[in-house]
Amino acid sequence: MFNPIKLVYSLYRNALRSSKYRWWIIGGTFLWLVSPINTIPAVGEIDDAIVLTILATEMSQIALESVKNHKQQKDSILTTQVTQ
Repeated sequence: MFNPIKLVYSLYRNALRSSKYRWWIIGGTFLWLVSPINTIPAVGEIDDAIVLTILATEMSQIALESVKNHKQQKDSILTTQVTQ
């Protein structure tokens, strides 16, 4: 079944994970947060809190993966140097 919320979330998440679009998405998110226009007036600032939460969650996950990859690369370089 088609779920537009999951579609928007996956598009947002994939765009954040792309280094080509990451800063555009972050900038757009901050513009969304400071914009006086609410997309869904009935919920007020709840939509802003949701968007901010998703941004923070995804950015922290990207940072953790980056640290993990950096550590693995460092370990593989050290292993290669030791075996030579």
